[in-house]
Amino acid sequence: MKKQIFLLTAILIIVFSSCKKENESPDIYGPWIALQSDAQGQLFNVQLNINTDNTYDWILLESVEGHSNSTASFVLEGDILKIIEDADCEGVGEYFVSVESNKMALIAKNEACGPRAHALEWVWKKYAEN
Repeated sequence: MKKQIFLLTAILIIVFSSCKKENESPDIYGPWIALQSDAQGQLFNVQLNINTDNTYDWILLESVEGHSNSTASFVLEGDILKIIEDADCEGVGEYFVSVESNKMALIAKNEACGPRAHALEWVWKKYAEN
């Protein structure tokens, strides 16, 4: 049920944001957070720092068995985030990216690495430090 709600939300975000200019890249840089779950039902908070040097850091905000922090390099081409170097996964991964207000949806377009897709394919909320 959660996955269906996520996919519906992500599709709606993409549909509403499709009015943007074709080559315009969304503003994805900065810290984002999401409450994630895994196949064992563990819930945990994650921060995704998207850096201006075109790397990202996927950071667990608490200790979670079977999971560890990760980093990768990417290029942003319009609304496609293309992961080009990732020590944890072989091959390139491509994601549709849509930003609306303080939320960002990442949806796999072409991804062979299941763990990376499960780590990234969420609706993320912009993290604002107080």
